[in-house]
Amino acid sequence: MRWAAAAAVLSVCAAAGCSGSGGGTGAPSGGLRIAQQWEPQSLNPALENGTSAAEWGQLLFSYLLNYDGDGRLAGDAAIAVPTPANGGISRDGLTITYHLRPGIRFADGVPLTARDCVWSVQAIQNPRNLVQSRFAYDTVARADAPDDRTFVLHLKKRFPPVVSVVMAPQGFPILPRHLLAQYADFNRIGFDAKPVGSGPYVVDSWQRGDRVVMHANPYFFKGVPAIKKLQIQFVPDPQAAINLLQTHEIQGFENDQDVSNYRFLKTIPGYSVTATPEDAVGSIIFNTQSALTSDARVRTALARAVDVRTLVEKSYRGAVDAQDAGRGLFLWAYDPHAYPAIPYDPGSARGLLDRAGWRMGAGGIRERDGVALRPLLIIQAGTPIDAIAANLIAQYERAVGADVAIKQFNVTQMVAPASEGGPVYGGKFQMAYYDFENGADPDTTDQFACRNVPPNGYNKSRLCDPVVDSLLEKGLRTYDRSARKAAYARLQQRIYADMPLALLFQRRQINAFSTRISGIRVSPWGPFWNVQTWRLH
Repeated sequence: MRWAAAAAVLSVCAAAGCSGSGGGTGAPSGGLRIAQQWEPQSLNPALENGTSAAEWGQLLFSYLLNYDGDGRLAGDAAIAVPTPANGGISRDGLTITYHLRPGIRFADGVPLTARDCVWSVQAIQNPRNLVQSRFAYDTVARADAPDDRTFVLHLKKRFPPVVSVVMAPQGFPILPRHLLAQYADFNRIGFDAKPVGSGPYVVDSWQRGDRVVMHANPYFFKGVPAIKKLQIQFVPDPQAAINLLQTHEIQGFENDQDVSNYRFLKTIPGYSVTATPEDAVGSIIFNTQSALTSDARVRTALARAVDVRTLVEKSYRGAVDAQDAGRGLFLWAYDPHAYPAIPYDPGSARGLLDRAGWRMGAGGIRERDGVALRPLLIIQAGTPIDAIAANLIAQYERAVGADVAIKQFNVTQMVAPASEGGPVYGGKFQMAYYDFENGADPDTTDQFACRNVPPNGYNKSRLCDPVVDSLLEKGLRTYDRSARKAAYARLQQRIYADMPLALLFQRRQINAFSTRISGIRVSPWGPFWNVQTWRLH
């Protein structure tokens, strides 16, 4: 039974001299305390999504492939990244083969084999498990384990993103078949609060609303972490986390959501502060199906009316910049010639609006057929940066004759599904100031394909363009990077012309860690990819 396995883990820890949280100020004895703002709903990454799933996956589990400090895919439980050149991807592109490292064990001592990988795919595909996304997993027709160290995916069609998603940080980690296969589903079981994985750390306790306490996994295949105890403390208010840094009650603040704190964090003695580019962007999303913003000329005009560089400088205070914003969405396929910086050109904006039939009316507000150009701009409430940026956008748009109305929604409302009244996915806007992640592959099907318009996906701009769809399909027909890059360059040209969204900046992750910690190198997927190498001096 699972509880017997968990007890075995605690027995191993006791024999190794591990312990729990430790109280008082500063780091627990022999350990490290790190603050973050977001508490997960589950410590089973398969029930989480995005950066939260990747964080807990990297701390408690292992993947087939993980990202290194340069953001490149590298072998984790698998020896190497499958490619056509090394034979890991078949000539027809429908079979992906991984070879696992020998000697990997879960934290209860049970060997990890290719059968765990097979079961992990089947678990994500199982409709009874309430996973957040089945992207890429739904292209897998079958998973096989010819032997304990060989794992094979058979695909329904060629799908290059599968390598960066299935049992990689954009997806979900390798789950323990021997503990979970007994359940009809894993939605509400003890494992979700105290999982047993094959990663660098093992959970001792989850004190809800406070912290997760962990100890080093004595079986970790990359070497037992040098820092024997680790606590992740949940501090929703970034100012409270900064106060804890200043009193040295914590030794790190991971992924500060208020990036405007960046400059101040750098002034606190004894900490190294980084702003690491992520596979994510800040943007103004236009609703292409709204009457006010259905014309690409209007969308382009509203984009050119904004001085993006000044907007980003004033709002983000040096934490991000407007240079090469498209890199956050198109990654290695980004072409600055195909999607250049959006120029600040109010004169051009006025001309485009004139040609689209919007004439200047009373009070300096444009009108067409008796309707005023009053687009609704929605933003997230409780985020000072968003409010600053929104007010600047409204000023810029007013100068070309658009009277922008601003409406705030709390984060839960903002990202709610259309069926629950969410404004983004329900299309209740003309403009949305919105940050989002694309993932680890330059494929943007979920952002721009006709079939992914909500409620059927994440195409928030609601763009439906047959040319865009054909270019997206072309980019998925091959694993050859140069051919994909050429297809995505043409895609970026088309997106720039359609302007379903104005890309403002590549998002950065803000981290502050004590200078007493060595070995930290933050990747685009967070700081924990090499946590086993950290040292606390």
